[in-house]
Amino acid sequence: MTGDRRLVSAATLSDSELASVRAIYESAFPEELTVPFADLLVDRLLVRVEHDGPSGFALVRDLGTTGWTFLRYYAVGRRGRGIGSLMWADLTERLAAEGRTRLVWDVEDPDEPGLDADLVEEHRRRIVFYERLGGRLLPVRDYFPPHDDGHAPALRLMDRALRPGVPDVDVRALVEGVYERRYGVPPDSPVVRHTLVASGLA
Repeated sequence: MTGDRRLVSAATLSDSELASVRAIYESAFPEELTVPFADLLVDRLLVRVEHDGPSGFALVRDLGTTGWTFLRYYAVGRRGRGIGSLMWADLTERLAAEGRTRLVWDVEDPDEPGLDADLVEEHRRRIVFYERLGGRLLPVRDYFPPHDDGHAPALRLMDRALRPGVPDVDVRALVEGVYERRYGVPPDSPVVRHTLVASGLA
């Protein structure tokens, strides 16, 4: 079985396999960063399946005509086996083959004031993991998705070009594109303006 065929649409899975994906999802993220599992199915849920069942998943949403894809969730249920890196290779190769140009996602900010030392280390490890896979931590501060009710952790944005020779993207355009096409928040919103000013992009 090739790597590409191991990443399959959730629509092809059995009920028991979907239950395994749900368990991975619910154990991988804090409650304040989750939505009901059924709500994930409005986007494209891609699942890595091993001989003994699902081992991880990526939930993605294409951002309109930008050529960018937003990675909503990325989680592995079996750590220490290299599955995270293998699934990442499958995902990025698949998106590139579909003509997508850039993958964008958010991560918890390790510099958020008041974090426990173990959370700081966990957030840093996650950023380093993505950087090893070609991700770039963007100079974006005070990024507040509209679902944040004041209890969600502070977030940063990361991105990665999906093909060689893809022109670099203007960070301001990327921030505005994510707010508008991922969350429906227009560029002239005070929320977007606040992020741009805090990031030195306005």
